[in-house]
Amino acid sequence: MTELTVHSSADGDRSTLAVAGELDLGSVAELRQHAEDELASRHIRTLTLDLSELTFIDSSGLGLLVELKRTAATAKVTMEIVNVPAGPARVISIAGLSDTLGVSAGDKDDSPDD
Repeated sequence: MTELTVHSSADGDRSTLAVAGELDLGSVAELRQHAEDELASRHIRTLTLDLSELTFIDSSGLGLLVELKRTAATAKVTMEIVNVPAGPARVISIAGLSDTLGVSAGDKDDSPDD
């Protein structure tokens, strides 16, 4: 079974979902439910997905992120994805979704400063 945990927190009109583990076919429903609950139950303007503890993402996870971005836009909520580790950021980049998801390859900089 795929391990994924999602913790939510709110600060004013901003809701943050901290995602940890593997986002794949076996776990997308978990994140989808949390995100849909946040979008439906709160009067938020921004939904932040903090992926700092994400260890893996597959095509199902990528599809979910695109779906959530679209769902948030329909609800007039800004969705941002932050702290993306190098491995998942590379998968997002290879899939050609960096611009769509607003994720830069160096979103979470694990390298020393130059």
